[in-house]
Amino acid sequence: MTMLSFSQMLAFIFGIVLTIPVYELLRRWLTPILTRVSRKKHADYQKLLKDASRSMSKIENLAHLFSLVVHFLTFRVGIRQVAIFTRRKDAEGFWLANQRGYEKNFLEYQMDDNHPLVQWLHEKKQILDVQLVADQKLTPSKQLDMRASKIRTMIETMKDFDAVCAIPSFFGSELKNILFLGRKKSEQRYTRDDWELFYNLAQEAAVAIENANLFDETKQKKNELKIINDQLEYSKSKLIKALQETERANKQLQDAQAQLIHEQKMATLGRLAASVGHEVNNPLTILSMNVSRAILKFRKDPTLKVADIMDVFQKMEQNISRIKAVVNTLTGLLKKSEKGKFEPLSLKLVLEETLPLVQFQTYLENLTGTEVAFEIPQSIPLVRGDLERLQEVFLNLFINAYHAMVGKRNRQITVKAERASDEEGFVAVHFSDNGMGMTEEIQKKIFNYAYTTKPPGKGSGMGLYMCKYIIELHGGTIRVNSTLGVGTTFILTLPIHAEPVAKHLLQKQD
Repeated sequence: MTMLSFSQMLAFIFGIVLTIPVYELLRRWLTPILTRVSRKKHADYQKLLKDASRSMSKIENLAHLFSLVVHFLTFRVGIRQVAIFTRRKDAEGFWLANQRGYEKNFLEYQMDDNHPLVQWLHEKKQILDVQLVADQKLTPSKQLDMRASKIRTMIETMKDFDAVCAIPSFFGSELKNILFLGRKKSEQRYTRDDWELFYNLAQEAAVAIENANLFDETKQKKNELKIINDQLEYSKSKLIKALQETERANKQLQDAQAQLIHEQKMATLGRLAASVGHEVNNPLTILSMNVSRAILKFRKDPTLKVADIMDVFQKMEQNISRIKAVVNTLTGLLKKSEKGKFEPLSLKLVLEETLPLVQFQTYLENLTGTEVAFEIPQSIPLVRGDLERLQEVFLNLFINAYHAMVGKRNRQITVKAERASDEEGFVAVHFSDNGMGMTEEIQKKIFNYAYTTKPPGKGSGMGLYMCKYIIELHGGTIRVNSTLGVGTTFILTLPIHAEPVAKHLLQKQD
C-alpha cells in the first residue's frame, strides 16, 4: 500500500475538518426544504386520491368508471400503461375490462382463480412488485419446483402488460379487481407514497365498481323488465285478438253444428215422409169409414142413441190416438235446439222412445223381423243428457245396424248398459248387431266427416260424425269394435247424473 506523505495527510485532515461544518450548515438548510417538499407531495397525493374518490362515486356506469380509473392513472398520475382486470359475474376468474398505453390489445386476455398471480394477491393482500418477484433467483435445482413454475408464470404475465406492479382491489374479503401499472412517464421509480396512493385508490375503486356494477345490473333488469312488459302487452293484445277470433270461430262452429243437426233432422224428415203418409193415412181411412158408418146408421134411425154406436166411437178414438202418436213423434223430432236441455234421463226410456222413430225410418225398406233386446239392469243410474240429441244418436245406430244386417235371416240388435269399469261416474252402453262387420281400415274412418260406405243416395256420411259430436258434447266417448262377417259393437260412455247433496246432510257431516 502506498504511504501518504505528511503534506497529503495534513490536507486530508484539513478537508475533513472543513467538511463537517459545511455539511451541518447544508443539513440545517435542506431539511426544512425537503420536509416541505415531502409534505406537499403527500398533500398532492391526498388531493389526487380525494378527487379520484369523488369522481368515482358520481359515476354509475361500469364501463365509464373503468375508463375514468385508467384516465386518472395515465394522465393525472402519469403512468405509461394501465390495465384493469375485474371478476367475471357469470364465471370464475378475471377478464380484461379496460386498458391504455399498449401497442396491441388484450381484449381476450383472461386469468382464472388458479392463476399464481391471482392466488398470491388474494393470499398476501398487498401490492406485487415485479422486481421483487424477479429478484428471487431460480437455481437449476429449483426449476422443477412447483414454486419456481408459479414465479415464472407471474413474471411472464407481468411482462405481457409491461407491468411494474400488480395492485389487488378488495370488496370485503373478496378479490374483485386487479390493476396492472407500467412505468412512469417521468421514468422515476415508484415510492412508498405511490404504493400507498395506488392501494387506497384500488380499494376506493372496488366500492365504486361494485356500486356501478349493481347499478348496471339494476338498469339491465329494468330494461329486461321493460322488454318483458312490452312483450306481455304485445302478447296480451295478440291473445285478446286470438280469443276474439276463437270466440267468433267457436260461434260459427256452434252455428254450423246446430245447422248440421237441423239439416240432419230435415233429411230424416224427407225419409220419413213416405212412411208417415202410410202411418197417418191408414188410421185416417179407418176413421173416415167409421164416421161414414155412424152417419149412415143415424140416417136410417134418427132415434139412434150413442150407446148403440159406441163400438164405432171406440174405433175412431183408437185411430185418432194412432194419428196423435205419429204427430207427437214428428213434433219431437223436428224441434230445433242449439244448446239442448241436459237433465236426468233413463237409458231404457230413451231407447224405447227411439224405436218408433226407427220404425218410421225403415217403414218402406222391409226391415221388419229384427229382434231387439235391451239388457239394462234396474241398478243402472240415470244419465245426464239431452233426450232429443241422444235419440238422434241411437236412431242413427239403429238404422246403421238395420242396414248392416240386410240379407241376414236372423237379425239381432242387443243394447247392454253397465257402469264403466275404467271411468268412474260414467255409464257404458254396448250397442251390438250381428251384421256384416267392418275392416280395420273402415273403422279408422267411420267417424270422419262425410265418410260413408253406403251407395250413393243411401248415406250422407253425417250420421256417425254427428253421433261422435253429440256424445262428446255430453262429455262422453264413442268407439267401435267390429269383426268382418261377425258383427259390430259401438261402445258409448255417458256421464251419470249427480244428485245435489242436501245442505242439512252436509251440515251433519261437518
